[in-house]
Amino acid sequence: MNTAIAVGDYLAEQGLLHCDETITYDFSPQVFTNAYVRAWEVPSDPVYLIIEEINRGNCAQIFGDLFQLLDRDDDGVSEYKIKADEDLARYLQSKLGVTHEGIKGGNLCLPSNLNIIATMNTSDQSLFPMDSAFKRRWDWEYVPINYSPDIDSGKYTITIGCNKYRWVDFLEEVNKRILEVTDSEDKQMGNFFIKDFVGEDKFKSKVMFYLWHEVCKDEFHTKNNFFRSTTKEKQEEKEFSFNDLYKDRSTDLLKGFMDYLDVPLVARADTSTAEASTSAAAETTSTETTA
Repeated sequence: MNTAIAVGDYLAEQGLLHCDETITYDFSPQVFTNAYVRAWEVPSDPVYLIIEEINRGNCAQIFGDLFQLLDRDDDGVSEYKIKADEDLARYLQSKLGVTHEGIKGGNLCLPSNLNIIATMNTSDQSLFPMDSAFKRRWDWEYVPINYSPDIDSGKYTITIGCNKYRWVDFLEEVNKRILEVTDSEDKQMGNFFIKDFVGEDKFKSKVMFYLWHEVCKDEFHTKNNFFRSTTKEKQEEKEFSFNDLYKDRSTDLLKGFMDYLDVPLVARADTSTAEASTSAAAETTSTETTA
């Protein structure tokens, strides 16, 4: 009942609920329509319509007839026009004018300054596939994983106990292992799998969880399983499972995991100095008390 009342109030505010209690429907422009109108209104300025993770939806259903507009001529204008439905046509005619090129004859046509940019993660699973006819209407730019310490994600570190490791160093080494085990790049992690500095708990629950369930779980007790812990001297090697990270000495297990992958240390607390200082302080306290 509360929902129905709220809907009634909203319709009244929008002028869609009349005194005779009839409901009327009006065209409401969305992102594409707004970008389309803007591009035609300011032909000298570039207009960008950005679609994030385009492969998370069914492109054929999302674009519909607009699919045909993606074919552009040498000037960047749609080669083939499509007929706009009546509601959209009326709206565009009210905004641009009946004889405007953007809706002349009731037809849609993308102007050259309307740029559509989409992103997608090719490694994501269980998403909608794109057919080749749709793909070929786009220019593609592959963005590889960047292991440089000079980029934003290159500044992130992983803290395990007193040890710090650079995220991109870990990423480079673990991605080599993922490729060896899966013979595919699809399950490799990208720069922003983590988006900040991480401690041991978050590293276990996010990164190690992913590596175990997506890569190593089915390889347990085989040489392909890289869930292994060792010492820097490589004198002893121990295979472990994800659950072992929530038992005693999990910190040592993770440090050994980093050693096994040959991930270099960025920083380590000087425990010997700290212990010496503590010991000296204890002796001073003891002497003063005796005196």
